[in-house]
Amino acid sequence: MAFFFFFFFNDEKRIGYKKLSRADLGISESSKQTHIGLYEGVLEFLEDTDVVKSAMLIYDGYCDILDCSFDRIKTPEGRYRSPKIRIGNDTNNSLVYKIRDFAKKDINADWYLAWTGLESKELVFWLIKGGSEDYKVAQSFFPSEKSVLDETSPTFNMAKEYLLKRINFVSFDVQKDIEVKSQIGDTARLYKPKDIENAERIFKETGKKGEELIAQYLDREKKAGNIQSYIWANQSKESGLPYDFIIDDKKFVDVKSTRFDFEQYLYFSDAEIEFVTKKDRLSYSVYRVFDMNTDEKKFRICNDCNNYMQLINSPIINIKKEMNVHNTLLDTLKIGVRPNDCFVNILNPITL
Repeated sequence: MAFFFFFFFNDEKRIGYKKLSRADLGISESSKQTHIGLYEGVLEFLEDTDVVKSAMLIYDGYCDILDCSFDRIKTPEGRYRSPKIRIGNDTNNSLVYKIRDFAKKDINADWYLAWTGLESKELVFWLIKGGSEDYKVAQSFFPSEKSVLDETSPTFNMAKEYLLKRINFVSFDVQKDIEVKSQIGDTARLYKPKDIENAERIFKETGKKGEELIAQYLDREKKAGNIQSYIWANQSKESGLPYDFIIDDKKFVDVKSTRFDFEQYLYFSDAEIEFVTKKDRLSYSVYRVFDMNTDEKKFRICNDCNNYMQLINSPIINIKKEMNVHNTLLDTLKIGVRPNDCFVNILNPITL
């Protein structure tokens, strides 16, 4: 399987590591501590006070984006020290709450935390349970239970490469969600603009590569005599048409590609929806290219989405009419839908 990096380290290039105290974990009977203390020298790119950011937490096979409240203590001399992350207002969705929730499942274990920053200014925290495989790996990187690695540290590059692989591997579902949000403009989740920009760029590159693979497939079909001809509308530049290929002068094909599995959301613009509603059931198909993050890329021919498109197009027309009454234009609209919820006839996978 090919390995794909979506997340990268930021310019600070420092990793903190500590053994969490019982107060950090919220299981100390003598402490009501609502924060986890961090070390100086890491996450220095953050402001000093009341920084509310999102952060990625990875633990074993778990990965999610959570609320993270970060600040530092101000000394009487006006300096800031003692960086920390707090539970914050949304306790059930906070990083500190989730770390403590994991730790409560084994309060007798030792727990460790590594943290760093990503290219997007996303914060990443790696929760590690003592005695686990992650702990054995972490021991080879961090010289003590209180460590800050930077580019001068002998084990920094090994720790960086391992942590990036872990982040990109366990964040697969997060990456799938970012792809969706980048296409339909949903910013409700706490993704960083840089992550959305990366997803949009990668989505375009994936789309172009998917079309190239389908063009190669159609070349083979033509040589085999299964089709007579085809036109690739976007071969030299993006045409803006609501389809990518015309096969035998009568079959319109839209190629919709993803790095992920077949059931990842695919996207239709209002122009594409309107186009499909004007075609009969046999003249329009989507070639769904998927698993493009792997060495064995595949596609499935998806037919007959006319009923679905008619159903969706009707409210779109009504919304545009209502907007026009108020001299307002609804310019571009995108919807996301899973293939099995849209198409009636989906053929078996074909390896590209």
